[in-house]
Amino acid sequence: MPSEASREWTIGELAKATGVTSLGFSLSAIASLLDNDGGTNLVLLAQDQLKHVTDQLDRYQDLHRRLTKLVEALGQVQAPPTDQLLEILEVINMTVHLSRIYTRTGDGGETHLGDRSRVRKTDPRIQAYGDVDELSSHIGVAIAIGELPDGYAGWLRRIQNDLYDIGADLAVPLNDAQGKARLRIHSEYVLWLEQVCDEVNAPLKPLNSFVLPGGNRGAAQLHVCRTVCRRAERHVLRLDDANPEAVRYLNRLSDLFFILARAANNGSAPLWEPGQHTALVG
Repeated sequence: MPSEASREWTIGELAKATGVTSLGFSLSAIASLLDNDGGTNLVLLAQDQLKHVTDQLDRYQDLHRRLTKLVEALGQVQAPPTDQLLEILEVINMTVHLSRIYTRTGDGGETHLGDRSRVRKTDPRIQAYGDVDELSSHIGVAIAIGELPDGYAGWLRRIQNDLYDIGADLAVPLNDAQGKARLRIHSEYVLWLEQVCDEVNAPLKPLNSFVLPGGNRGAAQLHVCRTVCRRAERHVLRLDDANPEAVRYLNRLSDLFFILARAANNGSAPLWEPGQHTALVG
């Protein structure tokens, strides 16, 4: 007859010995629940446990997706240096503990570009795609305000997505070793902007002076987008190797914001009157 120490224990025996079931339920808690209401609360406990497991599955599926992409990316380039590998591990850890959104890798004032090279956060390239990010946030405000004609929100959301493509383009120098594998802006992006410009501008009356930003809140916010877009364009032009199509896109996009703002005000925005108050100067 096998000794007590060597024999195999059943799940039930293990549960009795530890006081916890294989699903993580406390036996004393189960007994209390059954005594109080005949099992109603036990159902709620099981439902809570199921929700917890489902949430964990969702997180691990997301982690599986991220790790798959990471493995594919690492397979296309040389093994990263130790400091970059540590950052990758930090990011992986962050995907498991979703409440943590910092990695500490930028505490020294540096960050990674899209090609994994390290630069100062004051680098002109960081300034350029930082402006693009700021522009996207201002567009989000324009959408949230809601005082815009039908169709604007759809156009603006597409532009926000395209601006992330712009950011990805700017984040990697044009001479990057991966070449065609990188996301780059091309002429079709600009063509779409021109089509929307022509569509919205067609019914507007010709201008005989400069438009003063204002009118309704939606139009005023679009003027903010226009000016931030111009700043982003200027900073992109400071880069020696900026994608010409990215420059064209931002140039055309600022035109579109101007047209959209005019149309949002029904073409009746206030106009600049040169020297209107010169008589007040003594």
